[in-house]
Amino acid sequence: MNTPEVYRLLCSGELTMVFDTNALFSNQRFRKLCDHINRLKDCDDKYQFNLVVPAPAHAEKLHDLKQQYRERYDFSEIIKGLTDKGISIASFEPHHADIVANLVGEQFPTTQAWHTFKRNRCIACLGLNTDKVTHIQGRGKTCGATIDWLIACYAEAEGCLLITGDTREEFKGIRKTTLENLEAAVEQLLTQSVL
Repeated sequence: MNTPEVYRLLCSGELTMVFDTNALFSNQRFRKLCDHINRLKDCDDKYQFNLVVPAPAHAEKLHDLKQQYRERYDFSEIIKGLTDKGISIASFEPHHADIVANLVGEQFPTTQAWHTFKRNRCIACLGLNTDKVTHIQGRGKTCGATIDWLIACYAEAEGCLLITGDTREEFKGIRKTTLENLEAAVEQLLTQSVL
């Protein structure tokens, strides 16, 4: 979704925004965005916005923070910071798993299609051109699938707007926008609400 579309969604007053891991990487931008969204909620009771990080994205971010801060890593401080910003961590439930199975099954209806996709993704992740690689063994069965399926399908299952910079297969058909579009739409609404 582009900025005007996101703006219209925000104007409706009720929206749950789900953040993919890449939207969480810029800590300052993310905190500022949360502050602006919370200011909107404080300006007018009609704004019922929810900020959600799915458990798989939260785990990825925690891993990054653990690497960054090592022995200074403090889980309780992280949870306090999220709570202070009005951000909830959403668990991954059985119905979310069913959505993942359906979405992946629609895009890759056969085992062969799924294995080929995973193999090609692994080759591409290494920076190799799949058209020129002919001597790599393996059919893709043991190649990993990305955690992005879980994040995208959480948003799909809950009818939320996913905030992500990713455009790959995992996010095909998911209602989504970028962090930049959300920031611009929130800024526009905040400017109009404060006036």
